[in-house]
Amino acid sequence: MGPSDTSALEAQCHNFLVLSLAASTSNSYASGQKKFYEFCTQLGKVLPSGSRCPADEWTLCLFATFLANSVQHATIKVYVSAVRSSHIEQGFPDPLLNCLRLQWVFGGIKRTQGDASRSRLPVTDDILAVIFKAFDLKIPDHCMFWAACNLPYFGFLCSAEFTVPNMANCSLAIHPGLADIAFDSHSSPSCLRIRINESKTDPFRKGCFVYIGEGDFPLCTIQSLSAYLSVRGDAPGSLFLFRDGRPLSWATLSSWLCPILSSAGIDGNFLKPQFSHWCGNGCCSKRD
Repeated sequence: MGPSDTSALEAQCHNFLVLSLAASTSNSYASGQKKFYEFCTQLGKVLPSGSRCPADEWTLCLFATFLANSVQHATIKVYVSAVRSSHIEQGFPDPLLNCLRLQWVFGGIKRTQGDASRSRLPVTDDILAVIFKAFDLKIPDHCMFWAACNLPYFGFLCSAEFTVPNMANCSLAIHPGLADIAFDSHSSPSCLRIRINESKTDPFRKGCFVYIGEGDFPLCTIQSLSAYLSVRGDAPGSLFLFRDGRPLSWATLSSWLCPILSSAGIDGNFLKPQFSHWCGNGCCSKRD
């Protein structure tokens, strides 16, 4: 491709612009941009070209005020940042520079809404023991779920490091498979190693290894994972699979665990899509 091939250069340049943002950020921004376009259409703030950019400060203030009726302050700031992203991508100046009124609107929304954050309680060994009692390990899917509880608890894993986002999106370049698990011994393992192919702090997918030592039954990743792998077999796909071949998603795991805790009379907000907030016994886990 030579420098005279303008269309190809522009296409490649646009691709670089898109790739500058993480996929998760792009998804969040897409929602915010859609909201902004709909808002501008309703208010008649559409330029003759059909674009909603550039937007003035007062339009952004009104947009933030409109959003305050349905979403929280933190989400509003993400959506306004999405509008900024649209401006940059289209070659317009940063619309958030020197916007003092907008900053005051943000402050007023936050003061009005209050602190909507919900504190999340740590999952302890006792909580994990309650979860264990709810499973029948003779049932293959229960065996899989129990291993899927132990691994992130003792390995301090985030959801994306051991589950898939949904049933349709499973890539072994990102999500762990059988090849990413190794034990130090086949007959009497005392340590396991799992390769994390991608994480939030590893956008270039260099990967890292997490080492987990042996625990005391039933709270032992090595025992629970070994038992699961013996019934899983060598079927291709994600590490954690249902008997029908479906990969384990975070939503499915959460839908199992929440009723277990509730039926045991354990109140509190424990679960989120990052198992690293389950304060496990970190003394037996490390990353290289």
